[in-house]
Amino acid sequence: MREPYYRLPLRLDQVIAKEHPAMCGLKHSVAQHLHLIISTYQGESAFSHEYGCSLWDEEFNIQFNLRWKDQVCESLKSAVSRFERRLDPEEINAYLEEKNERSGGIVVHLRRRLHIEIKGVLRQTNESFHFRDTIFISPVAQR
Repeated sequence: MREPYYRLPLRLDQVIAKEHPAMCGLKHSVAQHLHLIISTYQGESAFSHEYGCSLWDEEFNIQFNLRWKDQVCESLKSAVSRFERRLDPEEINAYLEEKNERSGGIVVHLRRRLHIEIKGVLRQTNESFHFRDTIFISPVAQR
């Protein structure tokens, strides 16, 4: 049986050559779409200015806003509920980790890594679904 969803990134050279694009199953497709929602800032998409999450609006307010993590989780839950209708999100967690990048024993970058975990149920199959993603945000310092 052929898998019914397109695998990202779409290879337009294959489409032009009338080749079959790479396909994937439901779980992989949902995971790809969740990553796309997370990595898109609101207002970036031409088809909907609400698509994406507020993470990128609040990226530089991390130090000043104690509720930043809660706001990111709320924004993600809202975006996932609205734009990924194949998933019923039950729990969304995020935590921030500071990452020092060294060169020759000297810290050259201090960056923040955001770990995101989304748990839910796939509506079509009623299976549990667990997604994890890690993204780097806001370089704090550079040498």
